Amino acid sequence: MKNSLAIGITGILGSGKTTVLEILKKIGFRTISCDEIVKELLEKKYIIKKFKMIFGTDILKNNKIDKKKVRDIIFNDLEKKKKIENILHPEVFKKIKKEILDTKKRNGIIFIEIPLLFETKSEQLFDKIMVVSAPLKEIKKRLKNKYSEEEIKNIWKNQIPLSYKKKRADYIIDNSGPISKTEKKIKEMIENLLKKDIKN
Repeated sequence: MKNSLAIGITGILGSGKTTVLEILKKIGFRTISCDEIVKELLEKKYIIKKFKMIFGTDILKNNKIDKKKVRDIIFNDLEKKKKIENILHPEVFKKIKKEILDTKKRNGIIFIEIPLLFETKSEQLFDKIMVVSAPLKEIKKRLKNKYSEEEIKNIWKNQIPLSYKKKRADYIIDNSGPISKTEKKIKEMIENLLKKDIKN
């Protein structure tokens, strides 16, 4: 048992990781979103410069990185995807490690939403792993307003299947029902976690 914990939250696109993170934040826990870190990084001048050097001015829109073009590259061009990851991942993990260290100094609990937790083989950073789950049919319905059927297939093709992630999880949060139901499950999970994994 430990008196501080770093818990990684993962799943697949559309499973509801952000919803779970928001609930945890509302309860009062320290939280970090890797997607938010990436958004902030894409605004930084030195990152824009690196993208421009590799991809040219086509990647820019009004002198800023065009996030839609970045997303299209990630899901459609494996070679260019690697180049983007080589720029962003070291920065993201530097921030994660710093936040985990700060939390451990305070003897607290931090929840980190990291969509590519297993894909980046970063399990060792976390004391516990939580996977957010929902039936694939339901997830597809959630994504249809934002993505085409083809885009959903491409996105999922680039991610380790949810079934594998669930097998590797310490905790699974079923996010298939209303938010109130998800919130109840999270509170039960926290109660269980505090009993088992935190020193009194």
